Amino acid sequence: MLNLIRMNLFRLVHTKSIIIVFCLLMGLSVLSGSMSVYDKKEMQEVLNGQNNDNPQVQEEEADNPIGIYIDALSNNDEDMKDYIYMYCDELCGGALLIFIFIGAVLFFRDDAKNGFLKNIAGQTKHRYNIFFSKLVVIAIYTFVCMACYMAIGFVAYKISWIIGVNINLGMDYIPDAFNVSFGVKHIPEVLGIFALEYLLYMAFTSGLLLITEITKSTAAAITMGMCGMMGFGVLFAVLVRKVFNTDFDISKYYISTSISNVYPGADRDIVILALIAGIIFFIIYNVLNIVWFSRKDIV
Repeated sequence: MLNLIRMNLFRLVHTKSIIIVFCLLMGLSVLSGSMSVYDKKEMQEVLNGQNNDNPQVQEEEADNPIGIYIDALSNNDEDMKDYIYMYCDELCGGALLIFIFIGAVLFFRDDAKNGFLKNIAGQTKHRYNIFFSKLVVIAIYTFVCMACYMAIGFVAYKISWIIGVNINLGMDYIPDAFNVSFGVKHIPEVLGIFALEYLLYMAFTSGLLLITEITKSTAAAITMGMCGMMGFGVLFAVLVRKVFNTDFDISKYYISTSISNVYPGADRDIVILALIAGIIFFIIYNVLNIVWFSRKDIV
């Protein structure tokens, strides 16, 4: 098993398509981190416009022009929290998962195309060990993507902040409230969200791996994944309610729904439902994967 994992790790880091997907994901992280500063610039302009139209605010600004602005910003804008909260928004947004499952699906199917699977299939005592080794490598890949996205996004935010302050954001003054910290003190709180999202990501990806194996098509799995993250599953939920004449909403049990609902401060019932859904779907999908992979012909 360890040898299989090492071989698959080697194959992962030397697969051009995976490298491209990972670089694109890191590019998205840089773009997201950089644009956060510009978003705050736009918020400043909006708030400044509102203040200019409010005589009471103008009078207060005469005594404390910076303090009144920062107070309004901190009280009304959730984005002023530490970067780690901004990262949680990215986790539940779905864009990060799309890049992850595209890379995972391409990697999972690539060994059948390059002859790697044929070479090792007859040398393993239990064929399901091949599947487990690939699943472990995909789990490592998913974790690395999530962690690197967070780190690079924060660095990009800080660099954009420095550039914006000194060069070209077009601000006469940028309140220090914009210069958010990473939020180390909030790590214990956010760690649970990260772990739960990681479980949901792996469950969602496992379902796409099953589709890949059954259809022998990466395009089919990626298309299904894209549709799931874009909300097309809601149409199926509406159809179920119409056909069976019931108010039962199956969409709230979707993994994609749980991914978007899990964030710091989410209701305890939502978190528990997401945890149960993640565990159940992860087990079901991978049991089916093992059965299918063990019985299929290696071609």
